[in-house]
Amino acid sequence: MKKLGINFENVLAIKEELNINVLQALYKLKGIGITSLDVKYERLIGENSYLKEILISGLSVDSLFAFCPLGEQNNYKKALEIVDFAVEYKVKEIMLLPEFIEGGYDETMLSNLKQNLRRIVKYAEAFGVSIGIENVGVKDYPFNDESSTLDVLKSVKGLHLIFDGGNFLLYGVNPFTAVNSLAPYVQRYHLKDRTLTTSLGDFIETTADNKNSTVVEVGKGDCSCLKVYENIRQYYPSVPLVLEFPFGESNIFDKVEKSAMYVHTEMFL
Repeated sequence: MKKLGINFENVLAIKEELNINVLQALYKLKGIGITSLDVKYERLIGENSYLKEILISGLSVDSLFAFCPLGEQNNYKKALEIVDFAVEYKVKEIMLLPEFIEGGYDETMLSNLKQNLRRIVKYAEAFGVSIGIENVGVKDYPFNDESSTLDVLKSVKGLHLIFDGGNFLLYGVNPFTAVNSLAPYVQRYHLKDRTLTTSLGDFIETTADNKNSTVVEVGKGDCSCLKVYENIRQYYPSVPLVLEFPFGESNIFDKVEKSAMYVHTEMFL
């Protein structure tokens, strides 16, 4: 079954943009063909949890994500708690994001990160839960280009990748080039289409090679989303697709709607 998801952080932005509540935003997205959510773990626990609204909406939580201090030795307790939560609510995928460290990760931190991930993956596999990482287009992040991402994936058996073409382009990496070696590891595809052209919007980000960029509707940018998708599908024909826009961007509903239409008419053939 082909499913199109969206990051829940973008749902919260749409809620504010359209001046509606969270449940109304979820129903609105459901109406344009969104079927699932990637949700930050902290949004589902505690007093300010959105779990009730999500369950009422009928949209499924297909993936959880969270930042964890994985560069510290034997620091994987939070990740195991997330796995336990996922098992309770029948969520099959988790994306773990190492915390940002100014100056980047040294060899010791990278070694700790890999060892922690090995333990987490082994624990999660026993419950049928998949653990993935995402390439992030920031200089100080431990996997931001093709080689550093591939190194971690090869070092941790059973670890998967949430491929984000927009993040690769932010770091100056061609997503279509990167996917050639990474496709066998991909378990989710974040559809974040970025443009480097001069006709930019209000939310401008600077790439690692000092170019202005902005995230646009899927199919209108420089990330070769359809070609990347076709490459991934050679290994995972039903790879889940997830719309995602920068969390700091507030006016996104029009782009989300057009992106959903593109996916359903051009990618889900």
